[in-house]
Amino acid sequence: MPCSCRQCEEHAKTLGLARRWLSRAALRKAFRTEAKRWHPDRFENEPVKRADAEERFKLVQVAYRELWEHLESPVATEPEPVPQEVEVRVKTPKSPEPPPIFFVGAPGCYTWPHFPRAVAEIIAGHLQETERALAFIDLSYRGAGQKGPAQYLLLTSYRLFFRNHLFIVSLLWYTDLGEIRLVDQFEGGKQGMWQRIVETFSGIQQRYALEIDRHTGALFCTLTGELDDSVKKVVYNFLRQAKNQSGI
Repeated sequence: MPCSCRQCEEHAKTLGLARRWLSRAALRKAFRTEAKRWHPDRFENEPVKRADAEERFKLVQVAYRELWEHLESPVATEPEPVPQEVEVRVKTPKSPEPPPIFFVGAPGCYTWPHFPRAVAEIIAGHLQETERALAFIDLSYRGAGQKGPAQYLLLTSYRLFFRNHLFIVSLLWYTDLGEIRLVDQFEGGKQGMWQRIVETFSGIQQRYALEIDRHTGALFCTLTGELDDSVKKVVYNFLRQAKNQSGI
């Protein structure tokens, strides 16, 4: 049975538990859930959210340790800490292998293992130990030069990276994917003269916009003129499969 003091009641709330049915199994499960939720590495590219996550992660660890110690048990044991790196990896999709990606030689689109050197260096700065890069898409029209693209989309076995025109990198785990939409920008109508001229000179079909949401409903990114419609459809289909394989 759990302790009935006010402090333990607050710790139980931190872990989303009800004291009246608290058990060691429930405590361990709640700790793992909240540790994954507030692990700072999930917010590595969002400094403000990361600072808040670090504080919450500490509270979760304290709550777990003190509740464990206050539970009545014939044998006193130390709580089993969950290594931080394990908490990050738990976000891995359930499927052992992500769906394949085929860009059929589209310019600026690269798939594993055929990454130019500049692209490979960018990828190396993002990957975790067990993570594998699947595809890299240049969004900047610069190509994979000496310093690499300024804007890009990186698809890995676990998550999606997006670097925008402000050079801000955002990431989204496949387990946190929300709605993925291919939006007809002309709503079934015809393209205007200006759109046809741009499409003719750029060689990029721009009828559709690819919109990617987080599971909270917040917009993660929108891709329009950066990609040809054929590439948007490849990314759209890949993310839908990755989302399904993640058990969402």
